[in-house]
Amino acid sequence: MLRILLVVVMVIVGAFVVAWTAGVLPWGAATPTVAEPAPEAALLHAAEDGDVAAAEAALAAGAAVDTLDPFGRSAAMLAAAGGHDALLLRLLDGGADVHATSQSGWTALMFAADAAPTATTTLLLLNAGSDPHVSDAEGRRALELARGNPAVRSSGLWSRLVELSEWPQQLTALSGGVAFVRGWPAGYLVPVDGATLSSRATHLPGAPRAYRNGVHEGFDFYDGTVSVEIAYGTPQRVAAAGVVVRADADYQELDEAAYDALIERARGTLDTPAEVLDTLRGRQVWVRHAGGFVTRYAHLSGVAEAAAVGAEVAQGAIIGFTGNSGTREAAEGTRDGPHPHVEVWRGDDSYLGQGLEPAAIYALAAQVFGVESLPPFTDGGLVF
Repeated sequence: MLRILLVVVMVIVGAFVVAWTAGVLPWGAATPTVAEPAPEAALLHAAEDGDVAAAEAALAAGAAVDTLDPFGRSAAMLAAAGGHDALLLRLLDGGADVHATSQSGWTALMFAADAAPTATTTLLLLNAGSDPHVSDAEGRRALELARGNPAVRSSGLWSRLVELSEWPQQLTALSGGVAFVRGWPAGYLVPVDGATLSSRATHLPGAPRAYRNGVHEGFDFYDGTVSVEIAYGTPQRVAAAGVVVRADADYQELDEAAYDALIERARGTLDTPAEVLDTLRGRQVWVRHAGGFVTRYAHLSGVAEAAAVGAEVAQGAIIGFTGNSGTREAAEGTRDGPHPHVEVWRGDDSYLGQGLEPAAIYALAAQVFGVESLPPFTDGGLVF
């Protein structure tokens, strides 16, 4: 009888242990399964932490790039506040809206100006086209918020932020009453240190190029028109931080027959074919920047070693050297007429200055390259 009782007790104890381990009992010891956070929550956490890999995973799992937290803050805003530039750049590349505002009325630029530990985050957002004139209910803009952030207030960016925020009335008038043209960047540099934009309208985007039935799509910097000396081989610097997406290191110059054939082909059409124009730009380097903008540097005589495709380049880094490649002078074997030629593109079908008159181009270019990039006077009668 005792043996039977012992067996029964052992069976009961065994059953109890199994139930306890499996968590069947209400006070069971099984570890509860922790649900993975939703992709949106994971993205917001990653933005606060600056975790690029976790953000990539959340986006791949279906999180919207402009997901908001309960305070209306997007992932880009959280990344900006923490100064997480790499993650912020990834969000911008994914289409994050630089003009979106939180419940407090702050943009990502305002969060960066207020709290980011370095000025690079604020510059990154200006490069992406964020409007510094946005203000909250108390009238505070990025400028006012940056006054309390030593990282921005003591940086070289401060004067540029002040300039953009206190925009000259003359330039506002030339832009049709708009102090900041959305859809275009700010905080860029001109390609040659100390240079201004050309004083001649024929060197601006949109200028006619009758010899090939087309128009000019960039800014030319010829010697004698841009306040500094320009010569064959003059180094050119990148306008903003970015990634090199094209570098014609192995470019071969056209001979006269090939050049003439291209011009003849262009003259036989209503507008210069895109592939012909690309060839006429000569040796080029293209750099993609925050916000998806691309700068193109044309007619180069050489490409800097650091400007390899896929390389990240810091603002102001040398990416090439002034030349005349792609021009008739180069095809004739001379070094005559060297000049930097720089284009700023939004997507593949819109370039800076397209469809604008020279006065409006100068005003918009001042937003992009800074007021100091304006020439003292122009052949159109403007005085800056």
